Amino acid sequence: MSNITREQLNAWARELDLDLVGVAAPERFRAVAPPHNPLAIMPEARAIIVFAREIPRSYFRGIEEGTLWMRVNRYLPPKPNYYLCRRIEDHGFLAVPCSLLSPARWPDGVASAPDKPAPNVAPDVRVAAQLAGLGEIGFNGAFLTPSFGVRQALGMLITDAPFDHDTPFPSGRICDRGQCRACVDACPNGALSADAVEMPVGDQTIRVGRYTVESCRFCQNGACPDTSCATAEPNRLAAACARACLACLEDGGQVKTAYRQPFRRRAPWSLRNFESTCSSKATD
Repeated sequence: MSNITREQLNAWARELDLDLVGVAAPERFRAVAPPHNPLAIMPEARAIIVFAREIPRSYFRGIEEGTLWMRVNRYLPPKPNYYLCRRIEDHGFLAVPCSLLSPARWPDGVASAPDKPAPNVAPDVRVAAQLAGLGEIGFNGAFLTPSFGVRQALGMLITDAPFDHDTPFPSGRICDRGQCRACVDACPNGALSADAVEMPVGDQTIRVGRYTVESCRFCQNGACPDTSCATAEPNRLAAACARACLACLEDGGQVKTAYRQPFRRRAPWSLRNFESTCSSKATD
């Protein structure tokens, strides 16, 4: 059978209502630790495919108003992965879907050999997505794209099918780490620090803010518990830090938008942990 063209991969993605698809080269993962390395799952991989679907802006609006909490999922459901894997395997190649659960859940088993990591290997889809050229990991830890800012859910698979690889996305093109601290300033609990930790992403070393996980876990400002593991970090995609980032990127023109009204239309509300009244930041 012939190789699968990139045009065919893009067409399959459109059929599945996916908005973005990128391909990362396996060699970009050479420095990733085995417990988080997709090549530990498929050593013969020739492509790591990452795909994304836009999350409607309206999912964030009720939380922004403090009136309706939608669960804003960071990860895609299994269906797109299943069908993409089927399409690839119909052409005679292997494709392994990645179940994007919290790394805190793993390891949860015994290594099958001394030179193998214990199951389950848990790749960081944000790293893979940046290496696949879709966007960058922002200072607040959320994945950002030029099309949607924070507003996308991600999925990934690993395959031995050969594809043309995309260029890794350069850090700092969307998130202005040197000037902007909107995400830090927005956190009412001080859980996100302006002090940065370094994080390797292929040949780049990026800087992300340090989180106090316990404060995030009890956040009442839009964060949701991660149900995959009791010790997992919460889903912060709709929390105060990420919504501030959403507004900042739209207002600053770093992401595409054709909305008639700005996302943020009044001063944001905020609620400190274990308090029952909103802070003075909330005004009309």
